[in-house]
Amino acid sequence: MLQEKTIKQKKLDFNNLKDDVRKIFPELSEFELEKIVERNLCTNIFSEIKDVDEWFKKIIETSNTSVEEISINECDSWNVDDKGNVSHNSGGFFKIIGLRTKNSTTREVGNQGWDQPIISEVNNDGGILGLVRSYIEGLPHYLVEAKFEPGNYGFIQLSPTLQATFSNIEKAHGGRLPNYYDFFNDYETSNKDYLFNQWLNEDGGRLNQKRNRGLVKNVPYEEIEVKNTNFAWVSFYQIDQFIKQGSIVNPHLARLIYLTSS
Repeated sequence: MLQEKTIKQKKLDFNNLKDDVRKIFPELSEFELEKIVERNLCTNIFSEIKDVDEWFKKIIETSNTSVEEISINECDSWNVDDKGNVSHNSGGFFKIIGLRTKNSTTREVGNQGWDQPIISEVNNDGGILGLVRSYIEGLPHYLVEAKFEPGNYGFIQLSPTLQATFSNIEKAHGGRLPNYYDFFNDYETSNKDYLFNQWLNEDGGRLNQKRNRGLVKNVPYEEIEVKNTNFAWVSFYQIDQFIKQGSIVNPHLARLIYLTSS
């Protein structure tokens, strides 16, 4: 944690800047005002940006996960049917199917159309992208994960607090519930403490009818236990700086951090 004097100054600067922005934009909500300030002032009382960078690099250096390309037919628990569609034994997660497109005059291929494989979520349910926001010493912080995915550029990227398909949540893999799902399991029945709660469209060029539920929620700091060393508290300013640098912030976190209101 930073020195007490530094924390007090951060808090003073944050509140003063928020008051200044309120004078210019009195119609904005408290959250919208704070987001303007947060993007330009680091509110993290635990770590400077160099500390977050070192934490992230250490996770990469100590990871022993490996990924190798294998045949689809060799994938354990995945099957290819007689039509060539790929699906999971559980009936969950996703399928790979074929689509034929015709008369797309606005695309490069013109009227001739094209065929392609595409990833289709089971029941088109999508998943949940949840970002926890907490006030610590009166300053906004976000709980993020340095998350491994086999197809990630660099394998590990900064990700939201929760990033899971509904198949993950329903434990189709036979494992445990995703970390921090309990903070977001009321998104359908309550708007309490939700700063954003909407469906978000995904890339239709490779994902069929895919949506994810985007959630940003204020959660009291005292209710949160950091599950493991892959989770860390960061500021909006720090995430924004990492986005400008290039490749370590995944697209889900990059989108959620800029959302302002439901």
